[in-house]
Amino acid sequence: MKKVKHGGGKVIIWGMITSVRVGHIVRIEGNLNKDLYVEILEDDAGFRDLHLDYHDYYFQQDNDPKHTAARTKQWFEDNEIEVLSWPPQSPDLNPIEHLWNDIDRHLRVSEIEIRGKDMLWKQVSKVWNETALETCSKLIETMPERINDVIKAKGGYTRW
Repeated sequence: MKKVKHGGGKVIIWGMITSVRVGHIVRIEGNLNKDLYVEILEDDAGFRDLHLDYHDYYFQQDNDPKHTAARTKQWFEDNEIEVLSWPPQSPDLNPIEHLWNDIDRHLRVSEIEIRGKDMLWKQVSKVWNETALETCSKLIETMPERINDVIKAKGGYTRW
């Protein structure tokens, strides 16, 4: 089946996973900056829908400037959500990256011909929402092992 290889456009998506299930995903129109990021956290992240006790969890994100902005840090502090410390220039070990790779592989082998951004968003959303609880749990549970492997490799290559 013919697929769009180049120039088909891209869709920027923010998403969150937990050990309980996938969280909401948000389609980003334009650029994601600190103000939009805080708006997503406030309105779209679905923290309230997940019914989590934030004192038992860490929020993990990389050191992108919008994640480390004073306004973003204040939002997490105001909402009593602890953010996992993440060293600068660290390997991207965020478990959600494996989920994004799984979604990409799923879309590439599907028999659906994706034409345009709206159709891409629809298909990504469908696969995202069909993600099994076990998938999220397994990804989250590997975090201690991921971190230990990076420490052992002194920041070098790991299997992750």
